[in-house]
Amino acid sequence: MESRSVVLCGVGGQGIILASEIISEALFRHGFDVKKNEIHGMSQRGGSVVSFIRFGKKIYSPVVTQGEADILMSFEQLEMLRNLNYLKPDGHIVTTDIHIDPVPVILGTAKYPVDFTGPAHAKTKYYCVLDVETATREVGNIKAINVLVIGYLSHLLPEVKETLWQKAIQDMVKPEFREMNLKAFALGKKLACEYNPQ
Repeated sequence: MESRSVVLCGVGGQGIILASEIISEALFRHGFDVKKNEIHGMSQRGGSVVSFIRFGKKIYSPVVTQGEADILMSFEQLEMLRNLNYLKPDGHIVTTDIHIDPVPVILGTAKYPVDFTGPAHAKTKYYCVLDVETATREVGNIKAINVLVIGYLSHLLPEVKETLWQKAIQDMVKPEFREMNLKAFALGKKLACEYNPQ
């Protein structure tokens, strides 16, 4: 089997590293060889964070080159635009509708983009935006949004059993947050099943 790759992106404090660890663990338990690495921007919250995951029968490097990623999972809309070049043509984009102003926008030296749909659809027809406000009401806490996105991802990787995803989540989040995160995972998978690309 050829290797596949997932790129996760967002800003510090959104749980991207934990999400990449949960995904890697579930893929490993399925039997894939898995390699991952991260790129951190500013160390404080608000800096860009990108995580690369490659998996398959045998993986020699975690490096994902531009135009290679099968799936781009973005936790913030501007970060989706910044990392769009990693996606292969007609790969899958899963993003939240969260928007966090970077420092140049806060300082007034740049403007936050207004068009995300145009660039995304120029790359692929598989572009889904998750409504975080609605999801948060159902799950109960915005901090579980990273696992909501994992739930969506699990639908795109149907060979990995749902029990493996759930076990990875249970093992890698604190006990007091397990129920909330499993609920977020189930909601993400449900949203993926309902998604119909236009």
